[in-house]
Amino acid sequence: MNLKTAFLFWFVMVLIAIANGFLGEKVLSRYIGDYGSHLYKTFFIIIVIFIGARIYVTRFAPEPLYASALSAGLLWFFCSLTFEFLFGHYVFGFPWDKLLADYRIWQGRLWSLVLASEIIAPLLNAWLLKR
Repeated sequence: MNLKTAFLFWFVMVLIAIANGFLGEKVLSRYIGDYGSHLYKTFFIIIVIFIGARIYVTRFAPEPLYASALSAGLLWFFCSLTFEFLFGHYVFGFPWDKLLADYRIWQGRLWSLVLASEIIAPLLNAWLLKR
């Protein structure tokens, strides 16, 4: 895995996710409600992750491809967790209970799907490429 390139992909996806969150909270929630906005933000960023993973795997991931894809996915996953909890709490000032609430999939919170897509997307794209 090219660590710098994989991290750069994650960083760009985070910038897109922040802009997406701002758009969803400040604009779309007025028209489609809070949960509709949550659904939009979740599925939009999952699509961004799959596109980013496709570009990474097809152009930047070294052989062995599956190992590179898994390494990149795990890097993105752990970077997201770190960003979510450290930056979310200490920089953005979100309380811990609000941060943890996004992991309650049984209450319709879908953040776990975003994290899962960070691991699955590179692997799926590697598999599609090798088929």
